Amino acid sequence: MEGRPGRRRRRRVKAPTRAACMDWISGLTDEILHHIMSFLNARQAVQTCVLSRRWSDLWRTVPCINADFNEFDFIDYQGDDEDYNDEVAFKRFVNRMLELRDPATMMDKFWLKYKISDGYNEYKDSNVDANRWISHALQKQARVMEVVVFSFPLELDHSVFTSCYLRKIGFSCVSLHQGFFKQLDAGCPELEELFLHDCTIADEEIFSQSLKVLTIDDTEFSKANKAYISIPSVTSLTLSSPENSTPMLKDMALLTTTSVSVKFYTFSYGFDANDLRQCLWSLSGVTNLELNYEGTELTFENNLQWCPEFINVVNLTLGQWCLDANFYALIVFLQNSARLEKLTLNLAKCIWKKSPRIVSELMERSFTCEHLKIVEVKCLEDDPQVISVQDFFASNGMASVQFHIKHWGQYEEEDELPAFVRYEER
Repeated sequence: MEGRPGRRRRRRVKAPTRAACMDWISGLTDEILHHIMSFLNARQAVQTCVLSRRWSDLWRTVPCINADFNEFDFIDYQGDDEDYNDEVAFKRFVNRMLELRDPATMMDKFWLKYKISDGYNEYKDSNVDANRWISHALQKQARVMEVVVFSFPLELDHSVFTSCYLRKIGFSCVSLHQGFFKQLDAGCPELEELFLHDCTIADEEIFSQSLKVLTIDDTEFSKANKAYISIPSVTSLTLSSPENSTPMLKDMALLTTTSVSVKFYTFSYGFDANDLRQCLWSLSGVTNLELNYEGTELTFENNLQWCPEFINVVNLTLGQWCLDANFYALIVFLQNSARLEKLTLNLAKCIWKKSPRIVSELMERSFTCEHLKIVEVKCLEDDPQVISVQDFFASNGMASVQFHIKHWGQYEEEDELPAFVRYEER
């Protein structure tokens, strides 16, 4: 029977069933809940204890600790302790958290973001606390460790690095004293990845028998003598050092992928073509090579001895400097990269960064790259050099090469920190 015109029929609203009100998350296994909690910082993980009895002790057995100082930046304290501040709150929290953790639970990952105080006593205490936490994590068999420090560098006590479980390390703003790499090589035989950002290295020799992936970014080396890297098992190397601090490379037999940025602006050590030659010859067996040079002018004689034959290179990335002196460096690399398939040219992001780097002339300018298919050019919009690059390849009989043009943002900024181990893990 039809309802009356203009009158809506009411719908019955069902009362929520018992199943709809159930806490499905709390019913998951500890392993799954621990995985969920690994995406929380340590303070948030501890706060889950108020959710229910099921959650009251879960934080004590979480294998991933992410102690982040930033979580205590804006905490309003209302109490009688006049010396209380966010640094004190963070230290007390981390000390108490580690004390109350289940002593039988091992720690798979330890991430620490920490601020070092500037006062003498505060600086000393902050270093003591941080080194104690690091030591605790190593004793609990941490497999991954990341330490990011702000304000002042952490004076690392490397004597505690004795662990057959540690696989990955990421340090930012950490001072590595003499003997760090010797201790690391002897005490952590399973270490495979090391990431250093904005650190200082006192060792003149960086060596390891176990490392496979090494990233050294914006890190200073010993000023006393020229530092060098000797890691026979490394397969991937990323090296970008401050001015006058680029180490020499040797014993890189297994290296396949590398990114090296050489920076030199003053005459303290007289970086010249011979130094560049030594660097390149140590990389002659790689398949993926990225090389950038920033600094004073380099003068090359009319020969190719400074550049080795890259018999395995299939992907090559060069910077603005390779176009100087009428494409001098670019031609030399193309003449020595017979298997090259893709070339990437990172041109200057700013007009004032286009100053010459290379001074030389080349008698033989011909080259053969039978396998080269793609030339990718990253540049500013309307950069006139793009046309010059295209004309360069066309004039050498390579008009069939595909060009991919990508534009930098006009005010594009570099990432503050390269990706650490944590983000790769997730």
